[in-house]
Amino acid sequence: MQIPTFVLERSQTLYENDVAINLTESGVHPAAISEILSAAELAELAALPLGYGYTDGNPSLRQSIADWYPGAASENVLVAHGSSEANLLTLMALAERGDHIIVVVPNFMQIAGLAHSLGIDVTQIALRPSDGWQPDITALEAAIGPRTKLITLCDPNNPTGTTLTRSSRRALAELSDRTGIWLHVDEIYRGSEIDSTDAPTIFGMGKRVIVTGGLAKSFGCPGLRMGWMIGPQTLVAEGHRFQDYTSIGTGVVSQFVAERALGEPVRSKLLSRGRQILIAGRQRVAGWLEGRDGWSWVVPQASGMAFLRYEMNIPSETFVEELRRAKGVFVCAGSWFGIEGHIRVGFGVDPHHLESGLEGIDEYLRERRLFN
Repeated sequence: MQIPTFVLERSQTLYENDVAINLTESGVHPAAISEILSAAELAELAALPLGYGYTDGNPSLRQSIADWYPGAASENVLVAHGSSEANLLTLMALAERGDHIIVVVPNFMQIAGLAHSLGIDVTQIALRPSDGWQPDITALEAAIGPRTKLITLCDPNNPTGTTLTRSSRRALAELSDRTGIWLHVDEIYRGSEIDSTDAPTIFGMGKRVIVTGGLAKSFGCPGLRMGWMIGPQTLVAEGHRFQDYTSIGTGVVSQFVAERALGEPVRSKLLSRGRQILIAGRQRVAGWLEGRDGWSWVVPQASGMAFLRYEMNIPSETFVEELRRAKGVFVCAGSWFGIEGHIRVGFGVDPHHLESGLEGIDEYLRERRLFN
């Protein structure tokens, strides 16, 4: 099987734990288990038998996930090893060799790479900063052909941190209903909205709408590797059929902690914690950009990432490689998301790391004589 290198993930695996300053993370600084479990629950966890448990997810966990999506039931939930497995199972359940999908970019690019390896044709439709990174519905509809099975995008968007407007969500759902094309929205950053406690979802707005999500980003729990897909029961059943060949199911320890993280009042506590981190981080990046010629952004509304546009004549991957080698500061290249002339800087990290990382970028730009 031929598969393209997933440059974003491969680069993070190679370097994120060895650099002095890692600003490639896009969620919030990780929470501790002690912030999720009470003393009694910690003791219960310590006594938990390490059996297989429910390979399709404990029923109470599935209900806790469903409770976060208005109109969803536990039968609409597929529990997966992170949102990455949920994305994989969604694609496998809906498309096969010779089919066609539409990927809205910039994007995490996982599904695009998987589709190419599975013999599925991919058309990329670009969002534009001049449109506030909102989708062009006319362009999407024009890209639909007789073999098109799926439109996929991120909301909140990776790497821009912008969110769909309600009118964009409604238009996407109406396009799906009108054409019969499945609409998949990766909502892994849902709950990281910075200026609001609302966490809107497109689930329930159309008959063929699927969302994926997880605990890695807004909840600050990437180490649990807990994700999910929310969709019609028939699609969930088909996803489970494929999951029997991938991971079989998630572990009992992750399921135990995840259920408590999703239950109230812990859910609100974790999301509030994350929001405070993101408010401070975004404010610091805004201060760094102030008065800086040749740099711009569309202010992120969610997530812990700033997608910064620069006007220098240097490929983003060269920028990232030189910065990492020269200053030990690791950021993401815009090309890894399908958009050149940008870097993605994570601001949901420890504030001292963020400060040191921005200083390192400044030093690199001065020494490279790229400083503005």
